[in-house]
Amino acid sequence: MKCLQQLSRFILSHFIPLRLKQTSLICVLFVCWFAIDLDANADNILARWDQQLFDRIYDAPPHSEPMWTVMEGITEFGHYRSIMGLSILLMAYGDEDHRKTGRLLTSAYISAGVMTYGLKRLTRRKRPLDETLGNPSLPSGHAAIAFSAATILGYRYPKWRIPLYIGAGLVGFSRIYLGRHYTSDVLTGAVIGTTMGGLVWHNRVTLLQWEF
Repeated sequence: MKCLQQLSRFILSHFIPLRLKQTSLICVLFVCWFAIDLDANADNILARWDQQLFDRIYDAPPHSEPMWTVMEGITEFGHYRSIMGLSILLMAYGDEDHRKTGRLLTSAYISAGVMTYGLKRLTRRKRPLDETLGNPSLPSGHAAIAFSAATILGYRYPKWRIPLYIGAGLVGFSRIYLGRHYTSDVLTGAVIGTTMGGLVWHNRVTLLQWEF
């Protein structure tokens, strides 16, 4: 029995984290390959599929209906100000568990933001409605931030995991509906946010030793 317990502890402490890191690395590498293949001037089946989905979801002008207003409100939940504001509130006014959650949210947000910024500079993809390259489209920063937060909060509060991911999905959908991103931008951002959130959570013991 003791041997089985020792073997179980060894697997949990060594094998599972290793598999997690390998899986996360594969996800990130796949996202990088996928993003590079969807550059601003791509003319392939993926780009055409992307444009067709965008045309179906995007609500072209005029924007007088209530749905547009609702989507503009939802999309703000993926803005960095919303997540940073939540993190600051948790760290400043919460108990010890809430302060830890705030710190993990900050770590996930920063990790997802760095990955998103790097891929934007790499792909330099124009936004769907832009004639010139401004802030690159791929990946969606709002989706990355929303999914990184949903992942951390989902681990912290498992009963709320499904609603949290639904909310993050709505943030991603709003980015397409409002004409800010293609579907692939949102999916790539979701993968980045979920992956970075998972890595932060599974390395929380080390991260929480840092004081900030």
